[in-house]
Amino acid sequence: MRFDIVTATATDYAAAIPALAQVLRACVMKGAAVGFIPPLDLEGAVAFWRGQADAVRAGEKQILLAISDAGRIVGTVTLALAPQVNGSHRAEIAKMLVHPDARRQGIAAALLKRAEELAREKGRRLLVLDTRQGDDAERLYARLGWQSCGIIPDYALNGDGSSHATHVMYRQLPPRPRDLRVAAAHPDDPDAIPLIDALSADLLARFDSDGRRGLAGWSDVADRSLFALARLDGVPVGCGAVRPFMGETGEIKRMYATPGSAGVGAALLSFLEEGARNLGYRQLVLETRWANDRAVAFYRRHGYRLTANYGHYAGRPESACLTKIL
Repeated sequence: MRFDIVTATATDYAAAIPALAQVLRACVMKGAAVGFIPPLDLEGAVAFWRGQADAVRAGEKQILLAISDAGRIVGTVTLALAPQVNGSHRAEIAKMLVHPDARRQGIAAALLKRAEELAREKGRRLLVLDTRQGDDAERLYARLGWQSCGIIPDYALNGDGSSHATHVMYRQLPPRPRDLRVAAAHPDDPDAIPLIDALSADLLARFDSDGRRGLAGWSDVADRSLFALARLDGVPVGCGAVRPFMGETGEIKRMYATPGSAGVGAALLSFLEEGARNLGYRQLVLETRWANDRAVAFYRRHGYRLTANYGHYAGRPESACLTKIL
């Protein structure tokens, strides 16, 4: 199953409540320990999600949605930002849900990783959660680097009246490189050329096309374009560009980060998105290859959603086209 991970705006959230209720009810009826005891009717599930709306509007809770390529919401997770003054560095993971008929597709792991990235974007470096001892979720969290705080016995009730223990876990998020800087540059900058050449060589070796035309005619559109160069400890480690596509839509081109330079791609993308807003763009599109699964996953984690193949990518099944509203 192909799916996107998106952060719901207040408007998105209101429209998603009926589908979120379906997911919550299905999970509870399959025995999930998420604050409810079966049977749970749809009215009760809808009431729960409606009760979160004020916190979503206020930005206190960030709701992530996993949306299938058919447009169906198949999973969700909540990132609850601690409101306390002395807790402004932490957040809680809650209501991690994947519809029973969409499990074992990597959705839960993708939701969790995107929640971690969103937490970092919000300035949070410590995450906490609790999960029923012995559940598959417990093993997932451990596999993804979560640490154990301990077990609380007799924590919550099951549908048959018995109780279960909960496992309290935490994760300290790795800091972003402090010496990473992204700035506007020109594709002909001497520091940019080796990066562009490395990207072209990689694409040519993997996909038989170097993608160099992505920057063709730059001088003709320079006033509506932005080229970004990332440096780590003063060393060039990544680049990327935005250029006009159509009207208020810009296109991401030539994104590249040197292997092993963690956090560079995210920093470049954030810089380009902010620059695109300043240039008047309200939407971004991009193309990558389905075979470049790391790139597809990267853009999905950062809020890009699959869209119909556009322009000269139309009719090319090897191309994956994505879009994001700014």
